[in-house]
Amino acid sequence: MDDTRSSVSDLQYIANLHRQIDNHLETLRDREELAGDISTNNDGAIDRKQRINDQAYFVLAWGQLEAEIDTACRSVIRDGQSQPDWESHRVWKLFNLRDDRLSGLGFKKRLSLVLERSSVYWEQTLRFYQLRNQIAHGNLLLERVDVSTAIQQFFLIRASLRTN
Repeated sequence: MDDTRSSVSDLQYIANLHRQIDNHLETLRDREELAGDISTNNDGAIDRKQRINDQAYFVLAWGQLEAEIDTACRSVIRDGQSQPDWESHRVWKLFNLRDDRLSGLGFKKRLSLVLERSSVYWEQTLRFYQLRNQIAHGNLLLERVDVSTAIQQFFLIRASLRTN
């Protein structure tokens, strides 16, 4: 997404929507407890719904962060390509900005262009990426994901990205 303001508001909207749905599921759990149905808890149906809801919203929110990383990466490449002298821009010409995959750059390489490896966010971003891959490729977790905390970290990561 090229419009940063839209992406930020989308990420906040995703966080708010997750919170609404999770609160609704908690209300259903409370009703079961009051009705005395908590012992069966529909065989953990609410727990499972919350775990899957968390994971779905985590992947959705991650997509917003990854789009921001790609936008920042394109900005850095564009800046490098615009350098007036050949010695400065020659290496940047290897990247084709019209290529959706940025000339085949893997995630870690794209991240390297926009986030300092010694940054406190480097390893954290890679851990989030591994979690995203696990979930997105069908290996659902048995525990909940703290989506609110993850999204707060996504905002901090986003703010630390280099764009030129």
